[in-house]
Amino acid sequence: MKPPPKPDACMPLSNPDFERLKATYPKLWVDPKRECKTCLKQNGNTYRWWADSSRTEIATYECDCTAQWLMHLWFLNAGIGLNYQRLTWDDVTSVDPAIVAQLGDYALNAARRVSDGRNLVLWSSSPGTGKTLLLTLLLKTLMVQGYQVHFSQFNEIIDLFTSSWRDKAEREQWTRRVRNVDALGMDDMGKEHKGRLEMVEAMVDQIVRARVSDSRPMAITSNFTPQQMQEGYGGYVMSLLSESADFIEVTGTDFRPRRRELTAQEAALGLARPIAAV
Repeated sequence: MKPPPKPDACMPLSNPDFERLKATYPKLWVDPKRECKTCLKQNGNTYRWWADSSRTEIATYECDCTAQWLMHLWFLNAGIGLNYQRLTWDDVTSVDPAIVAQLGDYALNAARRVSDGRNLVLWSSSPGTGKTLLLTLLLKTLMVQGYQVHFSQFNEIIDLFTSSWRDKAEREQWTRRVRNVDALGMDDMGKEHKGRLEMVEAMVDQIVRARVSDSRPMAITSNFTPQQMQEGYGGYVMSLLSESADFIEVTGTDFRPRRRELTAQEAALGLARPIAAV
């Protein structure tokens, strides 16, 4: 069997982006002819995975190592790491179906939602409810539709923001990847160090003002309630964000124990999760 092909939107990286990834990841996968994160270049370049979404039968797939490599670099350049590169909507099992449907509606109507700069805030006072998984899957779905996205932990965006004060290249990187990208995903807003509060407020103000002004959407996850976010980042800025945002409380049980169970099962069966677009 052959796995699904890479999306048409997946293109080789520019030389500057490729060099930046090599500098960031010293062990970056650089040659699909010699190495593969999926088949490991074993068993004639094949791997075993579930035959369909029911996950009752196992099939053997011919690995398209080059397509897997291109998708890996494509997602990694957008800030999406290998773990989430391998997850799909089939892995969303512990989230209320109504919440999944809201995200699906956003993705289905992405042309209008992105054009309108419609923001999403996925929040829960409990950890492990699937906020980050939903965010990365939404961003991957937007990428398949041809949108440029950037996903990052909120603390990493702060670090990039402060670096941009000192270095012109970092400032250009900040503008391109945070301010001007089609859709920005910010994970774990509220976990930043409290000693940086004044600087964080200035950064949030700059991001929100610029992106709202340009109708460029943001998708945010947080363990803060909407009220706590307003108190923590300034009423005016959050009011700007809220004018064009849907606040979705992601309820449910902690999915991580089930995820560990599935990972152990896959390892015992000798399965290999391929990198997948959606």
